[in-house]
Amino acid sequence: MAREQRLAENIKNSIIVGEIVTLQAEGGEFISLINNEEPDKPRGSVIILHGMGSNPNAPQVIHPLRSQLAKLGWVTAAIQLPVLAAGASINEYLELIKPSSARVQASLDYMRENFKNRPCVLIAHSLGAMVAVNFFAQQKKLACDALVLISLPTLPSELAEAQSLDLLTQIKIPTLDVFGSQDLVSVTGMATTRKLSLIKNNPLNRQIEISGADHGFNGLGDSLVHSIHGWLIHSFKLPEK
Repeated sequence: MAREQRLAENIKNSIIVGEIVTLQAEGGEFISLINNEEPDKPRGSVIILHGMGSNPNAPQVIHPLRSQLAKLGWVTAAIQLPVLAAGASINEYLELIKPSSARVQASLDYMRENFKNRPCVLIAHSLGAMVAVNFFAQQKKLACDALVLISLPTLPSELAEAQSLDLLTQIKIPTLDVFGSQDLVSVTGMATTRKLSLIKNNPLNRQIEISGADHGFNGLGDSLVHSIHGWLIHSFKLPEK
């Protein structure tokens, strides 16, 4: 919590684009960065989840998504997921997948109450993508209209909520799987398996490999944004912009 508080203070002191909103989940507070470039006619709402130990204003992946998608007409909400102290292991972070669901739900509720929440999209990177897969696999009712997974890893774990490949088969909403050709082995190694699973789940599902991209999509943030935006307007039959 101390590290999360420091992250929140740093963001408050440095944010240039967007509005900071404090939300509540399971008795605790967390921040969400809201970008709304077109308040009258938004395309829909987008909730963005960062990767392990990161934050909702991270220069890699998250900031390009939240700022550029807003310019393309989406209301974006990049939220702070729980973080651990510096030096925490991946296995320790996997234990945060389940408790992170409360923050995802609180963010969905906020966007539904304050904006026209249709279509609703959740975009998640790395560990955030594992959080998203677990969240949607547990939903009995439609929580959102589409899911975008960026660099979804497959990691060894006995935790049920970390079995992303199995959980992915339970998700029926349109899903886009994006990864880089220079991504982590934990991402690229199971790309074909993910693609086969997606094809069975929904005809709108797609997988996109961005050539030259690493796990943080360094230098290729624009390509990432436009690949996702293109799939969304096709899936929802929205006009180009």
